[in-house]
Amino acid sequence: MKIPFSQLAEMVHGTLVQGGDVESSSVVIDSREVKPGAAFFAIKGERLDGHQFLAQALQTAAGAVVSRVPDDVPPGKGIVKVDDTTEALQQLAKSIRDSSDFLVIGITGSAGKTTTKEMIATVVATERRTHKSWGNFNNQIGAPLCLDNVPDGAEVVVSEMGMNHAGEIAQIAGLMRPHVGVYTNIAPVHIEFFGTIEGIAAAKRELLENVVPGGTIIINNDNEHVVRISRDFEGRRVTYAVEHEAEYRATNIRERGLLGTRFTLEAEGAARDFDLALPGRHNLDNLLAAIATARAIGISWESIERGVRDVKPAYHRGVIVEWRGATIYDDTYNSNPYALQRTLELMTQAETRGRRIAVIGDMLELGEQELQFHRDAGRGIPKAVDVVLGVGKRTRALLEGAREAGFDENALHYFGNAQDAGAFLMDEIRDGDLVLIKGSRGVGLDKIVTMLEGAP
Repeated sequence: MKIPFSQLAEMVHGTLVQGGDVESSSVVIDSREVKPGAAFFAIKGERLDGHQFLAQALQTAAGAVVSRVPDDVPPGKGIVKVDDTTEALQQLAKSIRDSSDFLVIGITGSAGKTTTKEMIATVVATERRTHKSWGNFNNQIGAPLCLDNVPDGAEVVVSEMGMNHAGEIAQIAGLMRPHVGVYTNIAPVHIEFFGTIEGIAAAKRELLENVVPGGTIIINNDNEHVVRISRDFEGRRVTYAVEHEAEYRATNIRERGLLGTRFTLEAEGAARDFDLALPGRHNLDNLLAAIATARAIGISWESIERGVRDVKPAYHRGVIVEWRGATIYDDTYNSNPYALQRTLELMTQAETRGRRIAVIGDMLELGEQELQFHRDAGRGIPKAVDVVLGVGKRTRALLEGAREAGFDENALHYFGNAQDAGAFLMDEIRDGDLVLIKGSRGVGLDKIVTMLEGAP
């Protein structure tokens, strides 16, 4: 939404220095993301101070919010001075929230927040103009940025809320005052800061404590900690589950490995069949939360069914590509030993007419024991995998582990880079094959996918 810097100064309780009639149309905190019309907030962090990049930002931005005004501010730029730019960012979010009538959906949990947010936004957007937080921006800076950039005409805002310490969700949810609070799960994540799972649950409770009076919370009935903290919520409670009774419950679940999940949803006195393109039980949980949320705000079943069909994995994070009769599973965004093992297990569950080919790239940032991690990963490759390609110097250890586990030498292939592996695959892949391509982003296995897609 467009805000003159004179109004912006009032909204953040700051002092207008110059350019009161200059309009801002977006808010950014990274000078590399500045576009014309942006208001650059010079945030001072633990490692970097945005004021260092102020001159660079003002080359393009409409103006800036600062705590230190430089001597050489360019003419024609809007400048607002505040005591603390992070607090100003949050105050702007509060001002926008207080003066707007869009519906706010806040999501928290120990895992699955980002995927659930994306699913909710996809399904709700079938009927209402929807704005969502980007990436996994869910802290005291990321969540306010979502509100600070709500476009004109938005009817629903969907944002996740994360934490490392008690009080952080209270601060975020206090700014956003959600109409709907969504809980994915509560598990021992960041437990070093809380001591016990009960401490984590108490901190997660801060979301429901900040839902607007008469609001709604969406509850995972399969998670005992979520159930416990929500028992005395005075507003509307909507439940979803797989294992326990719930208002929205998945039954007749048919796992298709990497290719997704088919299930029947029992809800509102009827049974409806769905296909979810994303694999794994955790993604089924996330989708149930999204469907329950959508129904809670009045989205029709017809639109929900259309929205579920539109749910797709994020860029290079499990995208399915059909190629010459084979199925390519592009999971090249990132990798680690746990994620690799889990993905390989899902690969073995997937139905396929041909072979299972695993293209595995180096896993980076594993420290001094990286070769041992790769060797262990090789030993753990399921025997249902027919062909293994290692890409990158660390995967020599992975292939050695596969040999030790009994893989035939003819099934193992090593390549120093993605281009050579891609050239090999061009001739190797056959009709009906299922090909997994997974590695750390720095290895660049996405180049293989690009090569295959660009082949005549």
